[in-house]
Amino acid sequence: MKDDLVFEDFRSVIESMADLICCHGQSTEDDGLLRVQLQARGFDLDLIRAAENWCDKVQAAGSLVDVLSIFAPGTLGYRLSSPLERVSISDEVWQAIENCRNRGIITIDMAERLLEGVRAIDTRDWDDDDVRSFIFDACVAHALPSSHSKIERALQGDFRDYYC
Repeated sequence: MKDDLVFEDFRSVIESMADLICCHGQSTEDDGLLRVQLQARGFDLDLIRAAENWCDKVQAAGSLVDVLSIFAPGTLGYRLSSPLERVSISDEVWQAIENCRNRGIITIDMAERLLEGVRAIDTRDWDDDDVRSFIFDACVAHALPSSHSKIERALQGDFRDYYC
């Protein structure tokens, strides 16, 4: 591996890793699968290993996923909502889902699945805490255990751990 690489040399690998991990739900634990996916995207193995070494240093200093979210691609489109889809969910819970989506806590696809699940179950007779509990259970099913309390606080409207 080249020892003289600087961050800008492998930044595109980091951005691709951020896309895979933050936007597509790839686990940070499975280095082999992540490496294969990066190679499939056309990256050189030396650059991948340099990015992995950088990620190891970041993980040792703090939370890797939080740092990678900075490099994740931005939203390329906007969601157009219909008043009819809001019938089965309160404005407060709707806003919590939108805020989580806007801050990258959940992906656009996850927000759509949550909204569809809430509509399909017909949560009109649920109180907001029951709906939030359902959403929390769905969100943490694929999240790291260390982020469970952050997600719970976010669904209550506390976004101090997330920045736009």
